[in-house]
Amino acid sequence: MGKSRRGRRPLAAVRLLIGTAIRVDPRRALLVLILSPLLNVVAALQAVGLQWMVDGTAGHDRTEAVRGGLLLLVVTVFVHQAAAVATDVRLVLQHRIGLEFDRRLMNLCSTPAHIGHYQDPDFLDTAEVVRQRRGEFGTALAALVENANLVARCVGALVLLACAHPLLALLPLTIVPLASANRRQARLVAAAERDGAGADRRRKDLFDLATAPAPAREVRLYRLSGELSSRHREAFLAASGPREAARAKGAVAVAAGWLFFSGALIGGLYLISRAVIDGTGSAGQAVLVLLLSTRLVGATTGLGWLIGWLRRALDTVSQYLRLVDHPQGDVPDGTGRPLPPRGDLTLHGVSFTYPGRTRPALGPVDLRLPAGATVAVVGDNGAGKSTLVALLAGLQPLGEGRVTYGGRDLAEVSPEVWRAHVTACFQDFCRFELPVREAVGLGHIPALDDPRAVRRALAASGADDVVAGLGSGLDTQLGRTLPDGTDLSAGQWQKLALARAKMRPAPALVLLDEPTASLDPDSEAALLHHYLRTDGAHPGTITVIVSHRFATVREADLVVVLADGGIVETGTHTELLARAGRYATMYGLHAKAYAPEPVAEPEPAPAPVAATTPAAPVAATAPAAPVRAASGAAQNGRQVPAGVHTEFAVDAGEVALDRTHGQAETVGDGPVGQAGGGQ
Repeated sequence: MGKSRRGRRPLAAVRLLIGTAIRVDPRRALLVLILSPLLNVVAALQAVGLQWMVDGTAGHDRTEAVRGGLLLLVVTVFVHQAAAVATDVRLVLQHRIGLEFDRRLMNLCSTPAHIGHYQDPDFLDTAEVVRQRRGEFGTALAALVENANLVARCVGALVLLACAHPLLALLPLTIVPLASANRRQARLVAAAERDGAGADRRRKDLFDLATAPAPAREVRLYRLSGELSSRHREAFLAASGPREAARAKGAVAVAAGWLFFSGALIGGLYLISRAVIDGTGSAGQAVLVLLLSTRLVGATTGLGWLIGWLRRALDTVSQYLRLVDHPQGDVPDGTGRPLPPRGDLTLHGVSFTYPGRTRPALGPVDLRLPAGATVAVVGDNGAGKSTLVALLAGLQPLGEGRVTYGGRDLAEVSPEVWRAHVTACFQDFCRFELPVREAVGLGHIPALDDPRAVRRALAASGADDVVAGLGSGLDTQLGRTLPDGTDLSAGQWQKLALARAKMRPAPALVLLDEPTASLDPDSEAALLHHYLRTDGAHPGTITVIVSHRFATVREADLVVVLADGGIVETGTHTELLARAGRYATMYGLHAKAYAPEPVAEPEPAPAPVAATTPAAPVAATAPAAPVRAASGAAQNGRQVPAGVHTEFAVDAGEVALDRTHGQAETVGDGPVGQAGGGQ
């Protein structure tokens, strides 16, 4: 089945190419696809006009000679002018086809409901080939038309040669073995190019390393120029060696095809020469055969190049078809099911495994995120934090289990409807090289052109200081790729990403995956404190923060600790410290990293009495969100910001992270710095 499908690919590619051309510009497409081959048939009449001129001159027939001259003149002028027009029309059509395939490729990669295809190596390899060759979509039509022109030229020559001598009609057919040999050589070269694609990509990556500005400092510091150049040459040889060997292998058959065609051509010239000598043929016929034979030789000279061009062009379109046929997984349509206005977000036995792996990256997990809660997710690298964020956002299909919001299964809701109520700042945020107003406004397309909404988002995220330092304010062009673009620091780009996440009004879910990784700790604390306080303006909004910095984590209503893809602890900051488990160990190690001297490790806190403080089970449903402190509430003489539990409100001097000197400090009523606590 695989072979037959591969055999159908070129035909499907031709149909797609012609159909796209007709769809984007019907008149130009028909003109190019019909006029160009027709011109090559008409061009054969030049040989007829020359034959009449020679025969008329030799036979002293002025009428025939003049008729032949006029035919030659009219055909030559018409073909020349029409070919110029056809070329101009074809160039415009090629440009439009290229734009259309660009649009389709962008939609193909960006519109699927899930992003699972970006974890599939087969999809990534095919997409990389298509991206590198995307400029060939437009020229693929030119390759198709030029090969059609060659066929038309042979057909016109066949008809006229048959009129001169019946056996000469076989002369164009002698090109078939040569064409087959060229096709075989092109197939061998294409296979070698696919096998060497990895080495060729490595060669391009090495070239980028040596010429791009980003790695310039380390290239010079470590004197890598010679090493990169040497590896670039090795990669070139690894990629080009098999290709040249394949070309040499196919050259033997090509040479044999040329010998066969040359022998047939010599035989045809011998036949017409004998006919002229015997008086059964005319000198004009000899000129016609000689002219058509010369044109056939010219056509066959570029035959290998034309067939190779067409094959590569159709292979590029076939690679695009592979992307189109790539399975996207089961996506629930959820047609007609609205989203509840507000509610808890609950995971029921949810698990997910990445393509090509057997071990789940997450799960199975059960977790309830209460409406209006701020939830912190912590864990070591590879624990499954980013996978959990992707599943919550509906960006990955569930392997098992289900997710409900306000009691409604999200499988019954369209992914587009759910994502319209979700906003996020991801760890690998995007740097949109656009004017500031658009780079932020893209977070909510309806408000893209509303400067007031953009400024509100900037203020709510604490990013208005970034714009204040730019010469043109919201109209400042960002990025280094444009002549007037302004580049920003990593922290400034991240602040704009946070502002973009603030554009969507009253979201149901806010996801912050390492949202301040590019900021210093002081800036992070100030920014997130301000950012989370503004979320209180949207009652019911669930905020999920993934962070390695515990100064942020301790302010959450609920802390979820992940390890090896599963939930090992849940609870408040104070509760988890009191349990002296994994979270307390992580917190103590983090505190030590910020202390100038070793943080004292007191004896582990005694286990809480079961009757008064039940231990939370691992991977259990999270407790309901505790009651929040009212805005401006006081605790022990300190003001408590809205949205922060009173037991979490502590002075900076009470935390070991703020460089205390070797003393175990307390946050609320739970001890800090228990590195030796229960693992």
